[in-house]
Amino acid sequence: MWPNVRDDFRRACEHTSYRGRLRKRLHALTAPGFQAVCGYRMTRWLLHRRVPVLGALIQRSVEVWTGISIPPEAAIGPGLLIHHFGGIVINGQAVIGRDCTLHHGVTIGNRVAGGPSPTLGERVMVGAGAVILGDITIGDDAQIGANAVVLASVPAGGIAVGVPAKIVRTKDARPPRAS
Repeated sequence: MWPNVRDDFRRACEHTSYRGRLRKRLHALTAPGFQAVCGYRMTRWLLHRRVPVLGALIQRSVEVWTGISIPPEAAIGPGLLIHHFGGIVINGQAVIGRDCTLHHGVTIGNRVAGGPSPTLGERVMVGAGAVILGDITIGDDAQIGANAVVLASVPAGGIAVGVPAKIVRTKDARPPRAS
């Protein structure tokens, strides 16, 4: 648990606009996004140690405090960064890789109750208001645009925007020509 929290804290410190080591650390510690990720790490740790009631109390408290719902059943790699907290919902079956970034209003879930949830690779950035649903994979280094509704897999390095989301380019390729 602690190595993951350390990576989460490192990313929170790196992405604050404050100057000075102490100010960056204080800002990161008090940021609701970091607090929600810490709450998730604690509830997951408690779930694996068969203390689910305490974990459930912490999870609900974090949801009320931050507006971010991350169940302990979700598998999230170290270095998760939540910018501009609020309105974030992650399904318990979701898998999120290392060093991913979520902006406010993001939903990562299933298309039907009890159905499969998405898998996000490493270093994925999900823009504000984006919705990622179903049994799909978002590749490493992909970017999901603000308010996109992603219902199909996105390749590594892909940039997806729109409703429903379409891949407009990959980071290594030039945008397609208009014909």
